[in-house]
This record gives sequence, structure tokens and C-alpha cells, in this order.
Amino acid sequence: MSKLFAMTKRNCLVFLKDTGAVFFSLLSMIIVLVLMGVFLGEMNVEAVVDLLGEYGGVRNTALDRENATHLGQYWTLAGLVVVNSLTVTMMVIGTLVTDKVSDKLKSFQTAPVSRFLVAVSYIVAAVLIGFFFCVLTLTGYMVYICANGGAMLSVVAIIKVLGYTLVDVIIFAIIMYLVATLVKSNGAWGGIATVVGTLVGFLGAIYVPVGSLAEGIVNVLKCLPVLHGTSLMRKVMCEEILEETFAGLRPEVLSGYREAMGIDVLLDGKAVGNEFQLFFLGICGMIALVVIAAMAGKKGNGR
Repeated sequence: MSKLFAMTKRNCLVFLKDTGAVFFSLLSMIIVLVLMGVFLGEMNVEAVVDLLGEYGGVRNTALDRENATHLGQYWTLAGLVVVNSLTVTMMVIGTLVTDKVSDKLKSFQTAPVSRFLVAVSYIVAAVLIGFFFCVLTLTGYMVYICANGGAMLSVVAIIKVLGYTLVDVIIFAIIMYLVATLVKSNGAWGGIATVVGTLVGFLGAIYVPVGSLAEGIVNVLKCLPVLHGTSLMRKVMCEEILEETFAGLRPEVLSGYREAMGIDVLLDGKAVGNEFQLFFLGICGMIALVVIAAMAGKKGNGR
């Protein structure tokens, strides 16, 4: 255990000392914040206000706009947490690629420590730092929402969010470790990081809501863990404000909005439950682990 702790600590410090890596791990989140602050956030608010005005009869427009604003903020926050759970863990796992290129990984593998512990140390470091940055994002943005008149999430909701965040971070850390084992240069890893950082906002239906995408694209997104991780977050964070915002409207109006905004993910016309989405995320992680173990076994037999 002491060897695992030492290796994990080393991997954490290597990442945290690289200010460039820290910045680029948060770049996708910054882009989302800028886009939401400049025009996407206001567009979402206007869409909700128009929807309430169309189906809600006589309404308090000022209250509807306030509720719609807070709904958009929590919807965005859910996406930000998932974005960080992927991009931050990916950048931390990048330490593995750097160690391979510099031959430090060979030194670790010849030291009196098992290959398994070396691999786990990279994943654990990614989970710890990824979870920390996600909690930091969650705390900072919730303070901002509350300072602007929004309601704080309930204790139960916060516990659920933290649990889902930990699941996302672990799954993405395992998947990114698998990808990193296939990469042989820092340039290739940088290219992958750029592509993933660019696409993650689309994969989680953050830049463009699911309802605005073609059916074929939506079906592809449903097969990826990012959308389901984001959906889980949105269900918890938006639950209370959704009830306030859509109070007095027919249930089908709310269900249509939840589907269009990626809060609910539909399969065969029915919204899938949290249990299914957690199971799906777990399966993604298990598949990645099996592939990692198989690759490690081949390398071991080849030596």
C-alpha cells in the first residue's frame, strides 16, 4: 500500500506542477462557460420562457424568466461537472504517455513494484485529481447560482451528485488509461486530447441540445457514456427547479422538454432509469478493464 501511495502521490504532483496541463484540462469547461455566458445561455432561457408562455396560459413572466435562468444554470453545471470528469482525468492520465516516451515507465516496471500497482497508481491519481476539480467546479458554480438568487441543492441531491461524479471520474479514468496505453508519443496524445476536448461538449449535448440533433446522431450519442453521465447529473440538479418552472403545465410539456434537453434519455420511446444508466457506465468501465488486462497479458507472454 505504501508503494501505491508513493506512486500515486508522484503522479499527482507531476500533473499539478505542470500549469499548462492543468489549464488545458479545464479549457473545455472554460469554453462552455464562455459560450453559455455569451449567447447559448440566453437562448436556452428564452426558449423556456416562450414554451411556458405558449402552453401555460396567463403567466408571471418575470418569475418564469427567473426560474428559467436558474434551470439553465443548473443544466449547464451538470454538463460542466461531466466535462471536467473526462478532460481532467484525461490530462492526468497523460502522465503515463510522458513516462513511456521518457522511458521512466520502464524504470518503474523494473523496480520492486508490480505492473498492476504502477497501472493502478495512474488511475487513482486521475480519479483523485478529477474528483477534486469536479467538486471545486460544483462548489464554485453553486455559490454563483445562490449569490444570484437561485436555490441551493438539497443535501440528498448533493450526495447523489457527488456519487455520480465519482462514478464518472472512475469510468473515464479507466477508459483514458486504456487509450493512453495505445499511444506512443506526446504529440499523438495531445492530438487526442484536443479532439476529445472539442467533442465532449457535443457528446454530452451541452453545446447543442439533443432535441436539435438528427436522430442518427442522437442514436450514436446514446451508445456513449458521456451522454448518460450528463443525463444522470441533470436529473438530480434540475429536478427541483424543473418542478417550479413547469408548475401548472401539462405533464407532456415537461416530459418533452426533458427529452429535448437531454435530461432524459429515451430508448424505445421510454425514458431509461438511473439504474440502467449506472449499469451502462459500469459496463463501459468493465469492457475497458478487460481490454487492459488482455493487453497486459499479451505483453507479459511476449517477454
